[in-house]
Amino acid sequence: MNIHQVSVSYVLEQDRLLIRINGKEGGELRAWLTRRLALGLMPVLNKTAGEQMAKVAGAGPSAASLEDKRQQMVSAFEKEASLRKGDFETPYQTQASAPADVPVGPEPLLLTEVKITLMGNGQLRLQMFEKFPGQDSSRNFQIMMDAPLSNGLLQLLHQGLQQSRWLEAPLAMTAATDLAPAGLPGAPDTEAAELSAETSKPRYLN
Repeated sequence: MNIHQVSVSYVLEQDRLLIRINGKEGGELRAWLTRRLALGLMPVLNKTAGEQMAKVAGAGPSAASLEDKRQQMVSAFEKEASLRKGDFETPYQTQASAPADVPVGPEPLLLTEVKITLMGNGQLRLQMFEKFPGQDSSRNFQIMMDAPLSNGLLQLLHQGLQQSRWLEAPLAMTAATDLAPAGLPGAPDTEAAELSAETSKPRYLN
């Protein structure tokens, strides 16, 4: 899918983030992001976006120091941003249906698994899955993002979290363990949604 615009908005009635992606050739992909999966996703996406910037900058083990690496990453991102600055002002153009070549149906996916792969060419592959117990098949789609688009998505997700106020709620208020972010006290041993932190392999994650 040749991405044209990305939108992330908080829907109060659902208490979820709605991700919408439309393509230059038309069509729209939609996905719901729950609180628990969103809070698990952000650290991984932050880390991977930094690794993507480092790859674009060519920062590797031969760099003299971590500060050198950081400077190379910042310089590379500033160069990318000067060529393709994110547009956060143009209104999102809602599309009536999903792309014809992506069989996901009209309803947004309720994400249970997200995978990230940092490709050798510096692109970030984002795969989104809706998998429920007892179902033989799942709905899913994938998109490819360059460094500016990855960081644009990261900024939109940060804005969505601010709108949701999920980060303001004390952990004690999340009495139901299925709302606890993975890795925090109170999280159940078995999670329905999966998020992996690998880089060279598929990762469980405008």
